[in-house]
Amino acid sequence: MDIDALHSALLSITVVSEKVRAAREILSATGDAPARLGKFLCEAENDLRMAQATLGGELGFSLCPRCWPPELVATDLDGKLNCPVCGRISHEQAA
Repeated sequence: MDIDALHSALLSITVVSEKVRAAREILSATGDAPARLGKFLCEAENDLRMAQATLGGELGFSLCPRCWPPELVATDLDGKLNCPVCGRISHEQAA
């Protein structure tokens, strides 16, 4: 496994943790808390998806080439790869 990629995934998870902490602090503040909280949550979700894709790729999971950030794909009972987000992928595209 590539230690740099795993380090990057761990760093991303750490950054997301900090964003969630900041969002919690925003909840206790007044003013434009709902708009700022929504922005933080979107950023945190995106960062977690990037960390998931990085770690999944390093662990040998197949990733969807159509989604960004890349999503982990699953194999159905017929052996076909399926993306849970876009629903479209073939064996050739995931190779």
